[in-house]
Amino acid sequence: MKDKIDLTSGNIITKLLIVAIPTLLTSIVQMTYNLTDMFWVGKVDSIGLDHVEAISGVGTAGYFVWLGFGLILLAKVGTSVSVSQAAGKNDMDEVTRAGNNGLILMLILTAIYTLVGFFGASTFIALFKIGNINIETYAYEYLRIISLFGFAYFLVNIFNGVYDGLGKTINTFLITASGLVINIILDPIFILQDFTVFGLQITGLGMGIKGAAIATAIAQSFVLITYLIIYMSKYKPFTINFKKYYDSAMFKKIIKIGSPVGAQSIFFTGISITIGIMIASYGKHVMAVQRVGSHIEALAWMIALGFQVALASFVGQNYGAKRFDRIREGYFAALKLLIPYGILINVILFVFAEQLFGIFVSDPETLAIGKMYLEILSFSQLFMIIELGTAGAFMGLGKTMIPSSVGIVGNSLRIPFAYLLALSIGFIGIWWVVSISSVLKGVVLTVWFLLYLRKIKKAKLVLS
Repeated sequence: MKDKIDLTSGNIITKLLIVAIPTLLTSIVQMTYNLTDMFWVGKVDSIGLDHVEAISGVGTAGYFVWLGFGLILLAKVGTSVSVSQAAGKNDMDEVTRAGNNGLILMLILTAIYTLVGFFGASTFIALFKIGNINIETYAYEYLRIISLFGFAYFLVNIFNGVYDGLGKTINTFLITASGLVINIILDPIFILQDFTVFGLQITGLGMGIKGAAIATAIAQSFVLITYLIIYMSKYKPFTINFKKYYDSAMFKKIIKIGSPVGAQSIFFTGISITIGIMIASYGKHVMAVQRVGSHIEALAWMIALGFQVALASFVGQNYGAKRFDRIREGYFAALKLLIPYGILINVILFVFAEQLFGIFVSDPETLAIGKMYLEILSFSQLFMIIELGTAGAFMGLGKTMIPSSVGIVGNSLRIPFAYLLALSIGFIGIWWVVSISSVLKGVVLTVWFLLYLRKIKKAKLVLS
């Protein structure tokens, strides 16, 4: 099969990096969409808006996008794992069936996301009980526009998932990066009225929050159009033909594999929304810190997310090819890279907390709170990174229920303990609970997988 990167032979580190590096770059690209919005939204003082309120509004709407990502993962992970296992068997017909059925599922989920987001925006924003009309208005405007273009956000991810399963993550990166370039160009033009770039005075549209949403929607739509052009050419990974390739068994398999991961993501976002509601009671400065800080922290574990996809593809292909010896070797090879990286991230977030937050906000009170946020969350980064990588290994085996269960239980514990600590030490207690729970999840999942690896003997994998 020439349409895949063969992960069943050759140097393991090299093959992991071939898949992981483009994936982590793609993850950084996707996260930079949000950071770019946050950066330019942080400049809206120049058009008469309060930048702290604007950031809080965009961040609040972002919770719905996180919910949508749970739906995306349901179809994307199930499709990607099915494609990788089929690729390991060199079965192109099965790859095509997986791609078509994953696309059908994603279209259904897209319709749900768009309708709920567009018509239910005010209800969703009301959940946070913000009490600031400006923040609520900004969140409402941003959410309605982003939801309306949800089809681009969803469909791009299913096409990404197919390339991930084939190990061709470099394609995903190059296509997604083109959208980021457009977003970087359009954001200041749509958001601000007058600004200077490289000494040139540029007049923008001055649309504020609406401009940020429109610029992102245009960029994502461009990426989708690029994919559609590829699928109409001879370079398409599979042929789209729903009538011919619909397969109820494959459709159910995708849902079975992807639903635990999607449920975990949606559940995690629900926990985050609950914490967000708690944070909102402490005022707009703490709200802004929560929104910006989560994006800064996310950049820290993007490399781990790259290895999650790499391990899922690597383990999936080797499982399909019955190369069980390489599964164990691949996991430990990944840990040798992830552990030093995790320690480095711990140090960077703690030592340079103020400088990192200062990129996005200038308000002294928000900056001081942001510094505390990153210092507290820095302690859990290593464990979060290991958890993500280990979850990818489980995904490749099709055992998505295990990491999802650990994630759901671990995240559930955040709510009662966050309430308890908040009563004594305020919002700082909430962040300590988040950090400590991440440590526990990382330890539990890693030990679980190590015990699972004991069942691998020579060239035989005994699955429970």
